[in-house]
Amino acid sequence: MQRKRSQWIEIISGANAEHQIYLDESGINTNLTRHYAHAVHGKRAMDATPINTPAGTTAQRFREYIGKQLIPSLEKDDVVIMDNMRSHHAKIVTELLDKAGISYLYLPPYSPDLNLIEKMWSKMKSFLRKRKVRVAAELPEAVKAALETISTNDCKGWFHASGICVN
Repeated sequence: MQRKRSQWIEIISGANAEHQIYLDESGINTNLTRHYAHAVHGKRAMDATPINTPAGTTAQRFREYIGKQLIPSLEKDDVVIMDNMRSHHAKIVTELLDKAGISYLYLPPYSPDLNLIEKMWSKMKSFLRKRKVRVAAELPEAVKAALETISTNDCKGWFHASGICVN
């Protein structure tokens, strides 16, 4: 496992960071709440959370995203980097990427710490928890505001924290 991680870091450190496109699925909805809160001494902090029934990322949904949104937005030298989620390895997905001439890599197994987008999701979700958006129509604006909190220094730090050298 450690050998695969070391090889990954060596390979990806030699690639142009501007062309590394990290993918990961994540849900954003109206039931995000803070993990910590202040309360009167001796009392438990309470918060209400709406009920949500999640829908997973299927190979078909992922293929649709790749075909309709990702591929049209990619540049010539971009490399798509994915974790080992089953839908990412699906034949209908890899065939579409291959047909479009898209370069892609998979992270080493059990290495979410090497997926830089995980760190971005963490920062965004922290922001969204503070916003406590409870109306679905308000989510797009809240997500936009969360994305605007991501700085160049954040990105450089996430590369560094993952052991990836960038200039």
